[in-house]
Amino acid sequence: MKLIFKIYKTRISMLNILCIGLFLLPLGLYAQVTNIPDPNFKQALIDLGIDSDGMINGQVLTSDIENVILLNVNNKNINDFTGIEGFDALENLDVSFNFMPSLDLSGNSNLKNLVFDRSFNLSTIDITSNLNLETIKSNYSLLTELNLSNNINLLELDLGESAPSTTNGIENLDLSHNTMLHKLHLENLELLRVLDIRSGFNFILTDFFVLCVNDDGDACEPFPCLMVDDYAAAQNNQFPYSEWDGLFNFSEDCSLGTNDINEKLFSIYPNPVNEVLVLNGTKNISNLKTQIYSTEGKILNTQHIDFNKQTTINVSNLSSGIYFLNIEDESGRVEVKKFVKQ
Repeated sequence: MKLIFKIYKTRISMLNILCIGLFLLPLGLYAQVTNIPDPNFKQALIDLGIDSDGMINGQVLTSDIENVILLNVNNKNINDFTGIEGFDALENLDVSFNFMPSLDLSGNSNLKNLVFDRSFNLSTIDITSNLNLETIKSNYSLLTELNLSNNINLLELDLGESAPSTTNGIENLDLSHNTMLHKLHLENLELLRVLDIRSGFNFILTDFFVLCVNDDGDACEPFPCLMVDDYAAAQNNQFPYSEWDGLFNFSEDCSLGTNDINEKLFSIYPNPVNEVLVLNGTKNISNLKTQIYSTEGKILNTQHIDFNKQTTINVSNLSSGIYFLNIEDESGRVEVKKFVKQ
C-alpha cells in the first residue's frame, strides 16, 4: 500500500508541475510585444542594448522600450519607424541621416527634443500630439508643411543650414500659437513665402535669424513676408525687431503678397551690394529722408534726397554685414528695407 501511495503521490506531483507549466506557457507566448518591421531599426535597438532578445524577428518586447527616455538612431539606414509609438517615456529623439518617407510621433506624448537632420526622403511628419515638445532641429528634409499649432511649449525651432539654398519645400509657416518661442533660425528655406509670428509674445523672441542665399551667393527673392505682433515697431526697427537678423519684409497682411501697399513704394538693388545701392520708386515722390541702421539699431548714415535728381546711396564705407535702410517720404510714411553689404 505504501508503494502504491508513493507512486500515486509522484504522479500527482508531476501532474501539478505539468499543469503549472501549461498555465505559464501562454504567458511566455503572449508577452506584450511591439512590431518593429524594419530590420535596421531592430538592429539599432540591439546595438544600443535596448532589445533583450537580440534577434532580427520583427518585434521587441514592449517592456524593453516603454521606459526608454533617450533614443539616438542617427545614420542607421532606417526606412520605417513603425514601433516608435511603443516608446512611451521617450523625451529625446534623434532620427537623423535615415531614409523614412514619413514619421508619426503621435504616440510619444512625452517627447521634448527632436532632431531629424539630413532626412533625405522625409515628406510628412506628425507632431501634432507632442504637446511637450520644446526643441526641433532639422537641416534638411522634403517637408512642404510643418504643423506646429499644438506645440504650445516649443522654445526653439531651427530649420535649414548654410548650404544648399533649398533645404526643404516649406512655403508657409504659422508660429502664431507658439507663445513660448524664444529662438527661431530659418536658413536657406528658399520657398518660404509667409511667416506668421503673431503670437503676442514677440518680446521674448530675441534669437531670430531668417536668411536665404542661393547657390550663386545671391539673396533668394522674394524675401519672406513676416506678420508680427507690432507692425509699426517692426517697421521702425524697434525692440524686439531690432534684434532680428536676416532678409525679410514685414507686412500687416501677407495675404496681399509681397506687393502690398507697404511694399509698392520702393525697391532697392542690387542686394547684396558692394558699393552703390540703387533706390527705385514706383510713384512720383520728390523729397525723401533715408537712414541706414546697423543690426544693433545705431544710425550710420542720414541723407535728405531729392528723388528727382538722386536715386543712389553710396554704401562703400560700410563693413560687410546686414543693414536696414529706413525710407521716409514727404507725408511721413516709413518703409524699411534690409540689405546685405558684401
